[in-house]
Amino acid sequence: MKRVALVHGWGGSYAATWQADGWDEALRDAGFEPVGVDIAGHGPQGGPHDPRAYADLASDLAAKLPTGLHGAIGFSLGTKLLLELEARKPGAYGRLVLGGIGDNLFAPETAGPAIVAALRGETAEHPPQVAALLAYAAKSGSDPVCLAAVLERPGNPVLTESRLAAAQAPILIFNSTNDAVAQPDDRLRAALPGALYRQVDGPGHVALTADARFRDAAVAFLTD
Repeated sequence: MKRVALVHGWGGSYAATWQADGWDEALRDAGFEPVGVDIAGHGPQGGPHDPRAYADLASDLAAKLPTGLHGAIGFSLGTKLLLELEARKPGAYGRLVLGGIGDNLFAPETAGPAIVAALRGETAEHPPQVAALLAYAAKSGSDPVCLAAVLERPGNPVLTESRLAAAQAPILIFNSTNDAVAQPDDRLRAALPGALYRQVDGPGHVALTADARFRDAAVAFLTD
């Protein structure tokens, strides 16, 4: 059976993101074997509280992925890590479905300091984007201190147009119009001119994995 890895975003987990939104069931129905992984510092298993422990999230992810993948599906931070792995070993991870990513790929995570302050209980009022990410994180059962450490990590991955030019995998980029995190995405699309692209109206960032249009498009792309 063809194996497909699923890599969640910051604050998520395999169970809280992909399983909860029916992705593993949809993949099995299509003849694929889902491979669930948790990014370092995420999920009930926890992790180090030292930000330096998360200085190379992509290498940690690579160690968790089996060889011979048919493809991988990422969301948000998960898409960044999959693109980093693709830049390191072009084509090694099969077909890539990348959701919730845009020109923010090339910039620091601007919401990080506000989210860290909230995780530490230093603020009570949160802007909508931060509140949505905090609610998303709460579902994963992750240790808030671990999640804060991940946000405070040394900057990684660091991707540029020249590094993305090495990509060989078939790629689908899937975004929504109301995603304040991933929009705009023109620079990313220009950096990956061979990628298929689909944009749908709504939903916001954290709701993307619950959208059946994303799930259906991903399964169709992996089946093609």
